[in-house]
Amino acid sequence: MAGKYKVLQMSKGNLTKKQQEAKLQAEILAADGLTPLQVSPPNHLDPIARQEYKRIIASLGKLPLRNLDRAELENYCTWYSVYKNTSINMKHALSAGDEEEYYSYVGVLNKATVAIKGLASDLGLNVNSRMAMNMPKEPKETQSLTDMFG
Repeated sequence: MAGKYKVLQMSKGNLTKKQQEAKLQAEILAADGLTPLQVSPPNHLDPIARQEYKRIIASLGKLPLRNLDRAELENYCTWYSVYKNTSINMKHALSAGDEEEYYSYVGVLNKATVAIKGLASDLGLNVNSRMAMNMPKEPKETQSLTDMFG
């Protein structure tokens, strides 16, 4: 059991016994026997998205992502490709002095940025989402109607 649940073991900070048990339970549920993500990028992704997939898959570590999450990861990589290509096109338009074309890319860049941020959060690819994944949820106390309305 010691080698299987490294996320809890690598946790820093003083967790209460209740928090440790909640984290261990979450880790056990994450080790659910579902198919892991494929390591090689899917062929239908463009070269930039494929490169991003390779970079991300190497950095996923012990995050509880499975093959069920593949579409979301592919979406992230595709939007990253849109973001990168749009940035390149903006740079070319700016160097060509074409302000109108440059500003036509701003909306696309904004849409890609919003999509990337949302998908990255869902996948645990940013600090806040990884921290949230590792924080045990405190059970809510249920209150009776009598307690609520006295």
